[in-house]
Amino acid sequence: MRRDHADLYALCRHDPRADAYFQSLPEDIQSRLSGRMKQINTLSDLRSHAARLMGGGSHS
Repeated sequence: MRRDHADLYALCRHDPRADAYFQSLPEDIQSRLSGRMKQINTLSDLRSHAARLMGGGSHS
């Protein structure tokens, strides 16, 4: 089930899994994701953006 949030911060505030995942990322990746906060509204978005930033790509 997809549940969209206003942005990355709202996502992390309301979804403990998203927050735990975000906190587990390296600080430079967290910082870069924060710069894209309006584009990240779901855990899937977060994982996809993080994978791209870490060079892994994502097609999900």
